[in-house]
Amino acid sequence: MPEIKVGLAQTNPVVGDYENNAAVIHSMMAQAHSEGLDLIVFGELALNGYPLGDLSYRRDVIQAGQRSLEQLIAKSQAFPTLTIVLGHAALSATGHSSIQSSDAIATNSASVFSQGKLIGRYDKQKLPNYDVFDDWRNFIPGNSELVFDVAGTKCAIAICEDIWDENPARPEKLKGLGVELLIVPNGSPYTREKSQQRRVAAKGFAQGMSLAYVNLAGGQDELVFDGDSFLIDEAGNEIVTAGLNPGLYGRFNTSPADKDVYTRLFDVLVIGLRDYLQKTGQRKVVLGLSGGIDSALCAAIAKEAVGAENVTGVLLPSRYSSDHSLSDARELSQNLGIEHRTIEIDAAHKAFESSLKLSDLAQENIQARIRAVILMGISNSEGHLLISTGNKSEVAVGYSTMYGDAAGGFAPIKDVYKTDVWKLAETYNQIRGFDAIPRNSITKAPSAELRPGQLDQDSLPDYKLLDAILALLIEGKLTVAEIVNQGFDAQTVAKIDGMVRASEWKRSQGAIGTKTTSIAFGRGRRVPLTTRFGEL
Repeated sequence: MPEIKVGLAQTNPVVGDYENNAAVIHSMMAQAHSEGLDLIVFGELALNGYPLGDLSYRRDVIQAGQRSLEQLIAKSQAFPTLTIVLGHAALSATGHSSIQSSDAIATNSASVFSQGKLIGRYDKQKLPNYDVFDDWRNFIPGNSELVFDVAGTKCAIAICEDIWDENPARPEKLKGLGVELLIVPNGSPYTREKSQQRRVAAKGFAQGMSLAYVNLAGGQDELVFDGDSFLIDEAGNEIVTAGLNPGLYGRFNTSPADKDVYTRLFDVLVIGLRDYLQKTGQRKVVLGLSGGIDSALCAAIAKEAVGAENVTGVLLPSRYSSDHSLSDARELSQNLGIEHRTIEIDAAHKAFESSLKLSDLAQENIQARIRAVILMGISNSEGHLLISTGNKSEVAVGYSTMYGDAAGGFAPIKDVYKTDVWKLAETYNQIRGFDAIPRNSITKAPSAELRPGQLDQDSLPDYKLLDAILALLIEGKLTVAEIVNQGFDAQTVAKIDGMVRASEWKRSQGAIGTKTTSIAFGRGRRVPLTTRFGEL
């Protein structure tokens, strides 16, 4: 590793909040200077916030960021021994690219500055256009390198997707230019596999260069940027590892030991809800408590995100609700220290029955919709965000009622399969040191309790089987035939595939929720609502 002191600056920007974002950046610059660092690196679009989406087409948005950048460059005079690499959007000097058809006017860039002067700007070359990424739509690609010196070390920049290019020509070119340290600002959202994938990509691209990989931290809409920045030497040894949270990481400020996958997943879900609330100016949460595992886990996530005093759980029993549903929900509320209210829905249910001739299915759905009306009434009257408690298994097959239990402004476990909900509940109880989520909520058979004796498995396969097939259909992108060839029952797979396709319209109207898998429902999976294609 070259003799250069590098700081990895993980920030949690708010899109378009230049005053706040710049204040955090300036504070970290001051900290890096006080700690004697030579170089501080910020994440992708750390000044503007990421993703910008179609705000990148707004000239005023980009110009406001440019003014903020110029102020930071001027302030760097106070830190004469420090070089700063900062991700931001910039108006393209060349205008539209001849190789793309887009309304883009800006580049996804990183500027290097020191002692009050701009050293140079690098524009991202590889613009991803898959999953949640729309860089090819929103930005103009760059085509040139930026090589500069920091404390006697030759450095260059590649932004995020640039290092996922498996073509060896560019790394060889950079080494031919004498580059010793490659700086890689990132806006890389969490998925469970991403940490290892980042390291494989970085080490594959570095090829003998040292590499400083710096990611954002915190939630933005349905994405959580999970930090995980790292510094590797020329031999590929990881010598600095950052944690999940914002902060300045260097040789003497590395993350604690890695957490297990479900502890980290729980932390990510908490961050996703917390930052969505904070960045949209909301403080309080309301949710329905059924006594089941999904609402219990969502309540735990909400409690950790905003504090018990800001969470209200509402018990909404019907004529079909079991005694244990109420007792489990009350026990959960007491364990978490959150407020709980009980509002009977049977009078409203009878009123609908006296006004309408309802089919069996409508009888079930009307109960869920009565509950949603009550919860939304509390939300509107008291300023609480209503969270939807559906998991990915249910969302995938449409096992929910539109304008009923699917209602809400945010769905914390929307991208968490049911089998993982159980594991997360056990993990949370281990973290708390007791069964904060009641044991009965974890062990009892899941039920919507919309008719006597109803169980989820009356309509769905066992969740372990269901989740295995769903993962192959959604994340694996396999056809029914390919899944059947792996040993699954053909009739069962065809049924599940049909349910997934038939529920696309529901998902198009559902609440956003934190992305945790490689393919989450929402902006990362775009399927026509009307189609006769047999398998999706």
